[in-house]
Amino acid sequence: MWVLDWLEKWGMPGRPRRTGLVLSGGAIRGAAHLGVLQVFDEHGIRPDLIVGASAGAVVGGLYCAGLSPVELQQIGKEMNWGRLGRLVRPGLGFFDISRMEKVIDELTGGVTIEELKTPFAAVAVDILTRELIVLREGSLARAIRTSASLPGIFTPVEDGDRLLIDGGALNNLPVCVAQDMGADYTIAVDLVPPPIAPMEYPENILEMWALSIYIVMRGRYTDAHLADVHIQPDIAQTSFFDFGQIDSLVQKGREAALDNVGRIKADLRMTE
Repeated sequence: MWVLDWLEKWGMPGRPRRTGLVLSGGAIRGAAHLGVLQVFDEHGIRPDLIVGASAGAVVGGLYCAGLSPVELQQIGKEMNWGRLGRLVRPGLGFFDISRMEKVIDELTGGVTIEELKTPFAAVAVDILTRELIVLREGSLARAIRTSASLPGIFTPVEDGDRLLIDGGALNNLPVCVAQDMGADYTIAVDLVPPPIAPMEYPENILEMWALSIYIVMRGRYTDAHLADVHIQPDIAQTSFFDFGQIDSLVQKGREAALDNVGRIKADLRMTE
């Protein structure tokens, strides 16, 4: 093993690197992840494992289940909030997204996380203990739905004594989870970049929620500095909830990935 370490130290081909892709939350902004994955597919960059928070769990989980980024882009364009959930009487949330589980099961054939060819983890938070929960087994659809349960908007998921909400509420870019799973080279895609200008004044409660979510998620980036590559699509002024933005978000993700793909291929010693 010391020979491989010596070769790597001097910049020579050595041990293959185990690449972890970390996808942040960002609601509908998750479509930008598809653009990143499209570029990676085109350039032969294949993550050895994927970790996702919230929207990142949706995209990452479905990708690991075998759906292509192009397929997912089309599915996203045909999607709406009515297919994913329903309004309920205000309780622990206003919108129940349990329908999302059925949609994901239909898309994936009800696969479990253990059955995925590419290792995958979704993160959630136990709001009662303030603990980050890493979901690595059981129903893929349930794990994705749990990770995407935005607090105060979507109803949480009860799991025994735990009450689980969106993983982005505690760690929206969980690079440490990818490292714990064995990644020694991590690529992080961040969909909640710092604002480039003051945010627009909210005109309704949905926009107020969106601003609140932005503040919460933006403050949950304790792992960002751990990533080897930090990809940040230019989407700071993009809505969190408008399905009509899918194509433009995908394009923004592609542009950001193309800006970084050369460095990634060099780091991974990929030949043209």
